[in-house]
Amino acid sequence: MYSSNQQSFAWDITGAHTEELAPGFFMDLRTIPLYLSAISVILLGLHAFVPSTSLYKHYSHVGDVGPGSKVVQEANLKDWRTSSMLQALRVLTSLFILGIQIILVKSGGPTINICLTAFFIYTSLLSLFALIGTPEWRYLVSRHVSLLYLFMTCIYLRRDLVPLADGRVSLDDPDGALGWARLALLAIDGIWIPILLPRQYKPVDPENPTTPSASQTASYISRAFYSFLDPVIYKAFKSPALSFDDLPSLADEDAAKYLVETSFPILDPFESGKMRRNFILSVLFYFRNQYVVMAILLLFVAVNEFGAPIAINRILSYLEGDQDTLKPWIWIIWLGAGPIINSLCHQGYTYISLKTVIRFEAIVTQLVFVHSLRVRLGTTVKQDDIPMSSMALPVPGLQEPVIDATGAHSTDADVLDQTEDEASLSASVAALDSPVADSATIADNSSENGKKATKADEDMKKEKGPDQIGKINNMVSTDLKIIHMGSDWMKPFFFVIRICVCGVLLHRILGWSAFVGMGVFICMTPLPGILAKFMMKLQATKMKKNDARISAMSQAMNVLRMIKIFSWEAKVEHQLSEKREEELNYVLKSQWLGTLVMKKEPTASTIYSSIAVFTIFQDRLFDLFNVLPAILRAKVSLDRIGEFLNHGEPFRDPIDHISSPIPREGGSRASEIWIRNSVFTWEKNTSSTSGASTPRTASSSRTQTRTRNFQLQIRDDLSFKAGKLNIICGPTGSGKTSMLMALLGEMYYWPMSPDSGFNLPRDGGVAFAAQETWVMNETIRDNILFGAEYDKERFDKVIHQTGLSRDLSLFDAGDLTEVGEKGITLSGGQKARVTLARAVYSSAQILLLDDVLSALDVHTARWVAKHCFGGDLLRGRTVILVTHNVTLMERYAEYVVSLGVDGRVSGHWLVAQTLQENNLHGLSEPDKREKDIPSEYANPKNADETKLHPPHDQTPTGKLVVAEEMALGHVGFSALKLWLGELGGPFFFIVCISGIFIDCIMTVLAKWFLGYWSSQYEARPQGTVPTARYLAMYGGILLFGLASDALAHGYWFWGSIRASRVIHNRLVRSILTSTFRWLDVTPISRVLSRCSQDCLTVDGPLPDKLVSLIFLSAGVICTVFAVVTQAGLVALGPASVVVVLGLFLGQVYMRAQLSVKRHMSNAKSPVLGHVGAALNGLVSIRAFGAQRMFEEESLRRIDKYSRAACTFWNLNRWLGVRMDTLAGLFTGFIAAYVVYGRNLSSGNVGFTLALLSGFSFQILYWVRLVNEVEVQGNSLERIQDFLNIDHEPPATEEGRPPAYWPASGELVVENFSAKYSGDGPSVLKDISFTLKSGERMGVVGRTGAGKSTVALALLRAIPTSGTVIFDGLDTSRMNLAALRSNVTLIPQHPELLAGTLRENLDPFNEHDDATLNDALRAAGLHRTQGSVNVHDGMDGPSGTSNVTLSAAVDEGEEATEGRIGLDTEVASGGSNFSQGQRQIVAIARAILRRSKIVILDEATAAIDHETDRAIQESLRTQFKDATVITVAHRLQTIMGSDKIMVLDAGEVKEFDSPKVLLQKRSGFFKALVDESADRDALYKSVGP
Repeated sequence: MYSSNQQSFAWDITGAHTEELAPGFFMDLRTIPLYLSAISVILLGLHAFVPSTSLYKHYSHVGDVGPGSKVVQEANLKDWRTSSMLQALRVLTSLFILGIQIILVKSGGPTINICLTAFFIYTSLLSLFALIGTPEWRYLVSRHVSLLYLFMTCIYLRRDLVPLADGRVSLDDPDGALGWARLALLAIDGIWIPILLPRQYKPVDPENPTTPSASQTASYISRAFYSFLDPVIYKAFKSPALSFDDLPSLADEDAAKYLVETSFPILDPFESGKMRRNFILSVLFYFRNQYVVMAILLLFVAVNEFGAPIAINRILSYLEGDQDTLKPWIWIIWLGAGPIINSLCHQGYTYISLKTVIRFEAIVTQLVFVHSLRVRLGTTVKQDDIPMSSMALPVPGLQEPVIDATGAHSTDADVLDQTEDEASLSASVAALDSPVADSATIADNSSENGKKATKADEDMKKEKGPDQIGKINNMVSTDLKIIHMGSDWMKPFFFVIRICVCGVLLHRILGWSAFVGMGVFICMTPLPGILAKFMMKLQATKMKKNDARISAMSQAMNVLRMIKIFSWEAKVEHQLSEKREEELNYVLKSQWLGTLVMKKEPTASTIYSSIAVFTIFQDRLFDLFNVLPAILRAKVSLDRIGEFLNHGEPFRDPIDHISSPIPREGGSRASEIWIRNSVFTWEKNTSSTSGASTPRTASSSRTQTRTRNFQLQIRDDLSFKAGKLNIICGPTGSGKTSMLMALLGEMYYWPMSPDSGFNLPRDGGVAFAAQETWVMNETIRDNILFGAEYDKERFDKVIHQTGLSRDLSLFDAGDLTEVGEKGITLSGGQKARVTLARAVYSSAQILLLDDVLSALDVHTARWVAKHCFGGDLLRGRTVILVTHNVTLMERYAEYVVSLGVDGRVSGHWLVAQTLQENNLHGLSEPDKREKDIPSEYANPKNADETKLHPPHDQTPTGKLVVAEEMALGHVGFSALKLWLGELGGPFFFIVCISGIFIDCIMTVLAKWFLGYWSSQYEARPQGTVPTARYLAMYGGILLFGLASDALAHGYWFWGSIRASRVIHNRLVRSILTSTFRWLDVTPISRVLSRCSQDCLTVDGPLPDKLVSLIFLSAGVICTVFAVVTQAGLVALGPASVVVVLGLFLGQVYMRAQLSVKRHMSNAKSPVLGHVGAALNGLVSIRAFGAQRMFEEESLRRIDKYSRAACTFWNLNRWLGVRMDTLAGLFTGFIAAYVVYGRNLSSGNVGFTLALLSGFSFQILYWVRLVNEVEVQGNSLERIQDFLNIDHEPPATEEGRPPAYWPASGELVVENFSAKYSGDGPSVLKDISFTLKSGERMGVVGRTGAGKSTVALALLRAIPTSGTVIFDGLDTSRMNLAALRSNVTLIPQHPELLAGTLRENLDPFNEHDDATLNDALRAAGLHRTQGSVNVHDGMDGPSGTSNVTLSAAVDEGEEATEGRIGLDTEVASGGSNFSQGQRQIVAIARAILRRSKIVILDEATAAIDHETDRAIQESLRTQFKDATVITVAHRLQTIMGSDKIMVLDAGEVKEFDSPKVLLQKRSGFFKALVDESADRDALYKSVGP
C-alpha cells in the first residue's frame, strides 16, 4: 500500500495521470497549504504569547517586525492608502474564493474540498486582520496570508495549466467555470496583491528610524520595474530641469555614516589591526552578501539565456513533424516572456552591483580622506617603488614640510628599544655632540646606505616623487571611476560557464563537428591571458602618466597666478601637452589592443537551431574579452588604493612620544610645554637624519637631487612659561616654525639621552595659526568659529581685538562674506588676522602662533599687540609666538627663545634679561615711548578699503564662489560638434561607418548563408554538396567582416585620440589664459574635475559608446530588414511601434537623466575640493584636533553625491526593463505570426527566430546607447563651459613692442584707476606718478589700502583705466605677454613648484649654474650659510648647518650635505622651505629675469631684519638699472627709496621723497615713522 501510494504521488507530480488516478488524500498537493496553515497558526501564537523566547530570532524572520521593534507609523509611508485599498481588495477576493469553495462542497465534490474550505476560511480571517489589525501585527499577518495564497496559486497553476501544454485535460476540468474563476482569484491574492503591496521600511538602526527612501517602501513590482522613480521622471518631463531637492532621498543603508561604521572595521587596516591586508579580499568580504545575491541573479540570467535556442529548436522540431514536443505556443510565450524575465534578473543584478559601487565609492573616499588625516603622507609611498630622493617629498601644501622618507611603521621611540634607524641616529647625535666631530666621521656611518641609493639618485632625472595631494585626488576621482567601469568582475565566470554550455549544446545538435570550433577556441585561450597581462602593464603605466598629468595640472592651478604674472602660459601649456601626449600614447595602445582582442569570432555549425547558440557563444565571447580589460584596469586602481591604505606611518600626538624612559619630575610638568635633549628632523631614514650621504663629484651634483636635512637640536631643558606669552625669534631659516612643528608632532623626534623628551599638553586644547595662512572656502565667521558654537559677545570681542572691525565694515555682508578659495577675497594682512582670530576665539589653553604679525602694517600690528596680546582673551593662556618684531611684543611677553642659524637654541631668557642682550639677530633697541593707536580700528569710519587680490562683486549674502552652472535640456549640438569636429573630416566618417555597416551585413549574411548551406543537403543528393566551397565562402564572409570592422575600429580610435589631444590642449589653453577674476570665483576642484573625470570620459567612454551606437544602429537596421523580408510587411507595424515607444521612453528618460547627471557631476567637485582643502591645511586641522569635524563634513558631501548617483543609475534600470519588455513583446508577436500566420519553411522560420533571439538586446542597447552618448556628452558640455569663459586679450601683431623695447625702466602713470570687476567699484582712484629709469619707489599704507592692487593693476591683471607709459609705450595697447615678461612681481607669499631648486629658478633651462648661483648669492643666501656664533658659545660643526639656504657655492665646490643647493628638492608649493626662504628664492628668480621694472610686494616680510637690510643693499646693486617699486609694512625696507607713495582707500595721500615727507607736519608717512620702534634708525637712514 505504501509503495503504491508513493508511485501514485510520483505520477501526480509529473501530471501524467488524470483525476481518477489521483493519489490518496494526504498525498494530494492541495493538502500542502493545509500543513502550512498549521505552521502559520503556531508561528503567530509564538509571536503573540512568547515573544521573548530564545527561538524568536529564528521565527521572527517570517515576519517583518516583532513586538520588541520600533515601528514606523503608516503615516510615514508614502503609499499607506494604496496598502489599505489592496488589503481591502484581498478581503473581497478571499470571500469570493470562499464562496466558490462552499458551492463546490455543496455540489458533492471530493473530500479535499471540505478541507480547502477550512483553509480559505482561515486565509479570509487573516486577510481581514491584515486590514483592521494594529500596525504592529498588520505586516506580519499580511506576510502569512500572502505566502499561503502563493502556494495555493502555484498548486492550481500546476493542476490546471500545465496539462494543456501537451494537449491533456486540466485536472480541475470538472469544476468548470468555477474552477477557472478560483484560479483567477487565487492569482490576484497570491501573486498580484503581494507584489503590489508597499513594503515595510526596515531601518538599519531600529532605535533611530529615519524617513524612508522611495525605494525602501516600494512594492515588489515597483522595485522590479523601478516605478518608484515615476514621480521624478514625470516631474522632469513637465519641467525644464530637476532641482536637487526633487531627487529621491538617500536610503539610510546607503548613508556614508552607516557605511563607515560597518566597513571600517574590515577595510581600514588601522582599525582592523591587520596591516598589509589584501584590500581586494577585504572588499569582497565586506560586500559578500551583495555578491552572493548578484551571483544567484547572474545564474538565473545564464540559465534563462538558453531558453531562446531551446525554444527555437522545439518550434522547428514541431514544424518538421515531431508531435512529441510541447505545443509551439508554450515556446512562443517563452520567447516573449524570456527576455522580460531575463531583464528583471539582469537589471536586479545591475541595481545591486551599482549600489555596491556607490557604497564602495563613499567608503573609499572617506577612508582615503581619513587615512590622509592620520598619517604622514610622505610615508604612504611604497619605499621600493620610488627613488630615494623622491621619498623625501613633503606633504604638499603644508606650512612646514613633513618630509618622510620611508613607509616603515616604527611606533616605539623608546631609547631602550630603538629600531635600527633610531640606533643609527642616536650614534650620529652623539657624534654631533662631540666637539671633534666632522663631516667625514658622520659620512662613514652610512656609506653603505649611500651606495645603495646611488641607482635611485640616478633615476631621479627620469621620475620625480609623487605629488601626494594630486595622487589622492586622482584616487577618489579617476581611480574610482575606473573601478566603477570594471565592477562586473563576476560576469567572466558566468561567461565561461555559458560558453561551456554552448559547447555542450552545439555537440548535442551537431555532434563531433562542434569540437572543431571548440578546439580552435581552446588553442586560442592562452592569447587572451597574454594580451590581458600586457594590458595590465599598459594600464599601470597609463595611470602613472595620468597621475603625473593630474599632479602637474594641480600644481599649475595652485600657482596659476604666478604663471600668468610671469607670462609663462605658453611654456606651461607646452609642458602639460607633453605629459598629455605621453598619456594618450598609452590610451591609444590600450584601445587598439582592445580592438584586437574583442573581434575574435569562432566558426559555427550549419544547422539553424545552432545559430541562436552560436549567437550566445559569440556574444559571450565578445563580452568576455570586452569586460576583461575594464576588470584589469579596475584591479590596477584597487591595488593603488590598497597600497596607499596599507602604507603610511601614523601621525602621533606629542603625548605619544613621552615614553617610559622620560622621567616625570612631579605632576606639574605634565601641564607644561617643555623639550629636553631632543633632536627633531623632517626625515626618518638613517642616512638623512645622521647627516651622511654618499659623496658626490662635481659632475654628478648637477644631475642628482638632494633632500633637505634640517635638524632642530634642543639641548638641556627648554621650558615655556605657562599662562604667559612666549616669543621665539631668530634669523631666517633658523627653525622657528620647525619648533612649533616639533611640538605639534609633525617632525620626527630622536632622543639624545635617556632623559630626553618633550611635552605639549592637549587637555585644555591647542590652537595654531600658520605663517602661510590657511582659510577654508567659507564665510569669515565660519573660518573664525572653526566648528565652535557662536557666542556673539566673544566673537565681537575677538573681531575688535584683532583689528578686523574696520575690515568687516568694508564688506556688504560683514562677517558672512565668503573668503573664497585660498582666501582670495582677503588681503594678506586680513587673512593673517582671520587665522589669529580663529586661534583666539577657540577655547584652547595653548596657542601656537607662527609669525602672524609679519603681514601687518605698523598701525595694525600695534593695535593687535596692545588689544589682542595684551587683552583679556589671551590672559592666562599659554601663547608661543614666532616673530621678528620682538621690540613691539616685548612689553607683553614673559619669555624669549632665540634660535641660531644652525638649528640650535642660542639663548632663552626672561624678557628682562633679553632686553640686556645685544646679540639677538636682527633686533633693534626697543622703543620706550607709548604711542596712540588710531581709533578707527575700533570705530571704523572709512568703508572704501581695498584688498590684495582681485575680489568679486559683493552681494548681501556674501557669496563669493558662484554655483556651478547647469545646462538645461539636452546636451547642445555645439558641445558634440566640439568633439566630432576634431575626430576627422567626411572621409574619416565614411571609412568608419562603411566598415561598421559592412561588418553588420556580413554578420547577417553569414547566418543566412548557414541556413542556405544546410538546405542544400535536403535539395541535393547526399555527397554532392560542395562542402569545401561553401566552407570557403562562409570563411570569406567572416574574414571580410572582421577586416572591415578592425579597420573601422582602429581608425576610429586613432581619431578619438586626436580629438582628445586637441580638446585637452584647448581646455588647458583656456584655463591658462583666463582672467584673474575667473580664477577667484572658480574653485580648483572644478578645474581638476574637468581635467580628470571629464577628460577621462572623452578619452574612453565617449568614443567607445558612440562607436558602439553606430555599430548597433547598423546591426538593428540589418536585423529589421532581414526580419521584414522573412515575416512580410506585417512586421513593420510592431517594429514601428517598438521603435516609436522606445524613442519616446528614451526622451522621457533623458529629460530626467541629464538633470540628474549634471547634479551628480556638480556634487563630485565639492567632495574633491574638500579633500584638497583639508590636506592643504593638514597641520592646522591636526593642531586644533578638528579631524572629526572635517570627516563629518566629508560625510555630508559624500551623501549628496551618493544621492544623485543612486538616482542616476536607477534611471538606467527604469529604462532597461521597459525596453526589454517592449522587445520581448515584439519578439513574441513576430514569432507567433511567422509560426501560425505565414506559410514559411522551417529554415526561414528558424532564420527569423535566430535573429529575433538577440533583437531584444539590440533594441534595448540601441536606445540606451543613444541616451548614454548624450549623458557622456555632459562631459563635453562641462569642458565647453570652460572654453567659453572670460579670457584675457589675445596677442596681436599690433601689440608687439619693438625689439629694442624696453631700453629703460621709465614709468609714467596718469589718472590710473582700477576695479576688480567691470561693474564693481573703483579700488584705485586716479593715481598719478612718474618714475625715472632706475628710481626706487616705496608704497606704504594701512592693511587693505590698495598697495598690492597697484602691482596687479600695472600688470593689467584687473580692469583698469587711465594711462600707463612704460619706456614710451602705452601698456594698454601692448600684448600681455610682452608686458608681463618685462615686469617682475615678487609677491608676499611666493609659490614654488615641485622639483629641484634649479627648476624653480630656471624652469625652462635658460641659464647656466653659475648664473643661478650668482642670483642666489645676490638674494642673500650667503648670509644664512656656515657657522654662526651663538650666545652660549656652542658652535656647531660646519657640516650641520643644514637649515639654511646655501646654494651660493663656488663653481666646482662640492656642496655640503644637508645644505640646500641647486639640486635640492622643493616640495609642491615649497612646503619644505620656510616662508623667508621662499621669499629669498623668489627674489633670486626676479634677479634672473633682469626686468626693467621690479615690484616687490612685501617680498621680505618674513625675513629677519638683519638679513632684510643686507638683501636691500644687494638689490640696489642688482637692480641698479631697473625701476623698483617696493610695497612694505616694514619701514626700514623702503626708507632708502627715491620716492614714497602713501595710499589710503585707493587714493594717493602723499607722494614725494622720504626726506620731504618726514618734514611734513601731521603727515601720514611721518606719523608711521614716528610710531615705529626704530624711529631713530629710520630718521638716520634718510640723512640730515
